[in-house]
Amino acid sequence: MSIETDTDIRDITIIGAGPVGLCTAFWAGMREATARIVDSLPEVGGQLTTLYPEKWIFDVPGHPRVLAKDLVAQLREQIEPFDVPIHLETTAESIDYEGEGDDRVVVLRTSEGRELRSRTVIVSGGHGAFEPKRLPVSDVDMAPWEGKGVHYLVGDKHEFLNKRVVIIGGGDSACDWVVNLLDTAEHITLVHRRDAFRAHEATVSQVREAAEGPHVDLHTPYVVKEVNGNGAVESVVLHNATEGEDHSFAIECDAILLQLGFSTKLGPLKEWGFELEKNAIKVDGTFGTSLERVWACGDITTFDGKIKLIATGFGEAAIAVAQAVHTIRPDMKLQPAYSTNTGVPGGVEGQP
Repeated sequence: MSIETDTDIRDITIIGAGPVGLCTAFWAGMREATARIVDSLPEVGGQLTTLYPEKWIFDVPGHPRVLAKDLVAQLREQIEPFDVPIHLETTAESIDYEGEGDDRVVVLRTSEGRELRSRTVIVSGGHGAFEPKRLPVSDVDMAPWEGKGVHYLVGDKHEFLNKRVVIIGGGDSACDWVVNLLDTAEHITLVHRRDAFRAHEATVSQVREAAEGPHVDLHTPYVVKEVNGNGAVESVVLHNATEGEDHSFAIECDAILLQLGFSTKLGPLKEWGFELEKNAIKVDGTFGTSLERVWACGDITTFDGKIKLIATGFGEAAIAVAQAVHTIRPDMKLQPAYSTNTGVPGGVEGQP
């Protein structure tokens, strides 16, 4: 992978190294456009790497099922022929422009004090910067137990090998982790403050089926009101969310996994002048934004009929790249050549 200087001008700067960002770099390479990726996280993969690398993904075409971390590895392998510099732990702080006409370039100033120049920019983010939600203070303060048995993220599910795990939450992540830890944890307890779940119906059915056996307990509507232990989590006290302390009991455990969702923020992008709607970037039918020479794709965008899936993000990326390339090289067709005929063109440097 090449080392860039501040004078290098790429065809496309891609903001976001998640699955859609990596796919955007692939489409750029297939159109013989030079690209770079910028991401504030320390590793590529976005939420797939940071939030659920060990979870199975079932809705990526061509993969009956694939681990999130394996999908990231395959996406990264796919861009290797194209020599794409990746700037990690780097935030694009501001945007500016230099030159006119065919010499027009976009200048991104980064958190590292660098200036990255390119002819176009594609924002290929997920939901923006994210952090796990904490339990309400009215329930119990988990902060003293963080690093002592309380987890928000799972880098390796074998952290829970042969442990008694309490999972808190009622969405997809909570239910997914019940299923994913069945072959790892000694025992799993799922706690949710409501009887109804917000997860996919098929996953909820799997959880309820597992709860019919001795390996999984399901407690609804309950909340955690107390954590006990001597230097590490040893037990929790559950209260009935509707009946209160009169219906409470303690259970022994070795780990608590909070899966309450994540709060997201656009960060510096919010100040760039994008037209925004509900903390997302509005795009038109070609995935153009309100900013000159800037397109966007993936979960960070919004438009009528938007569906937030990795699979749809891949298609959005192809359209955004085609538009960006056609803008800087009007003689190139929007429709790319079919890879069945052309194969992979390989890395292309010094494009005019």
